[in-house]
Amino acid sequence: MKKGIKKRLVWSYLLLIIFTVALFETIILSALMVYYKGGVQQTLRDQGAMFSAFYEQELLEGRLENEAEQFLAQYNFLVNVQVQLINNNGKVLAETHKSHIKNLSQEEDVRIGLTGTPSYWTGKMNGEKVMAVTYPFVFSGETKGAIRLTTSLSPLNSVFTENAFLLLAIGGIVVVLAAVISFFLAGTITKPVSHIITAAEQMAAGKFSTRISKKQDDELGKLADTLNYMAEQVEKHEHLKNEFIASVSHDLRTPLTSVKGWAITLQSMATDDLFKEGLEIITNESDRLTSLVSDLLDLSSLSSGKLSFVFEHVDLPAIIKKVVSQLQPRAERQGVQILTEMDPNLREIKADKNRLIQVFINVLDNALKFTPNGTISISVSEGNGDSIVINIKDTGVGIPIDKLDSIKEKFVKGKTQESGTGLGLAICEEIIKGHQGTLHIDSRPSEGTTVRIILPVTIM
Repeated sequence: MKKGIKKRLVWSYLLLIIFTVALFETIILSALMVYYKGGVQQTLRDQGAMFSAFYEQELLEGRLENEAEQFLAQYNFLVNVQVQLINNNGKVLAETHKSHIKNLSQEEDVRIGLTGTPSYWTGKMNGEKVMAVTYPFVFSGETKGAIRLTTSLSPLNSVFTENAFLLLAIGGIVVVLAAVISFFLAGTITKPVSHIITAAEQMAAGKFSTRISKKQDDELGKLADTLNYMAEQVEKHEHLKNEFIASVSHDLRTPLTSVKGWAITLQSMATDDLFKEGLEIITNESDRLTSLVSDLLDLSSLSSGKLSFVFEHVDLPAIIKKVVSQLQPRAERQGVQILTEMDPNLREIKADKNRLIQVFINVLDNALKFTPNGTISISVSEGNGDSIVINIKDTGVGIPIDKLDSIKEKFVKGKTQESGTGLGLAICEEIIKGHQGTLHIDSRPSEGTTVRIILPVTIM
């Protein structure tokens, strides 16, 4: 989840905020630059207009050509600029900062200014970025000359850079805050989804009593309601199914007992070999049906939680040795060697002794069925923490890969003649779950099967 929806949501929010901040800062910085340049331009124009108004009479009398130097010396400009007085031909009559340029008629702003329209130019002069404004002296529709004011843009660039850094810092803070807020906002969506996934996994594992708490009445809340309703219906149907199986299984026991009893009675009285063989088949099949009915009853009781466990302190190695000695004659007949390895320092565990014997008999029975002339190894050791690990490994035919994931499900069995009803491992799974433990099966075709059972030392 952390690498899924939450990551996408956080990055979506963050990229949107970054794009928005970058767009607005670009617009603001561009506007600031235009504003600052416009302010400088307007200031220079105002200075030109003030100079023109101050010497209006002298300019009307045509004294610019002869008294230009005097005009500049007498006038006090309010800004630090380079000032050049120009006649109608672009000739520099006087200037505050001496330069080698004597005629400015080639400059675009000067050419436009001498036509009677104030003009400005931005460029580089001696490697420094500057702005020049040419303000014409126009009286009664006649241009008497012009004043050109040039100033450096370095102070403007310094102010602009400071403001740009300030805006970038603010933008960075906004992005960081947006990342934090996005993380928490994404959590408000992904956290309920995680709860729903966890609950759905528990439902898929058969814990239909699980319910999802509804936080808000939105789409996720409706999804929680739907899953809760589904679990409720499945739980109800599971309960009905278990009751039906228990009822039918219980009702089948009596007729099966009668069939087997009469078959044994008739077999003892029969003299014909064919008749005896038929009665023996009936007896054997009755035993198989009785075993199936017992498995169905056990599975129904375990699944519904009606079967209680009797927990007591048990010696696990002693239980395993008892089961091995019980199955040893069968193993010898099949040419199978059973090896045991017990940790001498094992602690006693709290468990249902009879149910564990049922599990070990079932697992070893499966191992014997599918291990002709091989070896079955049983090891018991301390696990990580307060647990004990039992490994039962055989060198048999193994389980097909496509069956491995579903082998512990009800009524799933192999296709060989030795396969049983498909309930044994499902019952073992329920018993181990009742002990708060886990049962894991690992197998490869033609390489054997390993059943790992992990049991806690104490039941919480």
